[in-house]
Amino acid sequence: EDLESMETAMTIVNPVMGVWPKDAPDKQEEVTLRFESGRCVALNGKKMTAIQILQAANTIAGRNGLGISQALENRILGTKSRG
Repeated sequence: EDLESMETAMTIVNPVMGVWPKDAPDKQEEVTLRFESGRCVALNGKKMTAIQILQAANTIAGRNGLGISQALENRILGTKSRG
């Protein structure tokens, strides 16, 4: 019920895959991607498979507070969900 109220701050939810931007490092983190024939093949100089690159990029983004947004949606069951 608290989650449905727009008066309640989103910070009552703990992010699963990252941190809130206020908790992210103040220092900028550089990321380098290498592409071959239009496909990403390396992240920060380390050659990886596509799924490994995606997982590593998600980890980097998460620790820097990227991708955290506030949304209110209607679920099929008629309940409201924010996240």
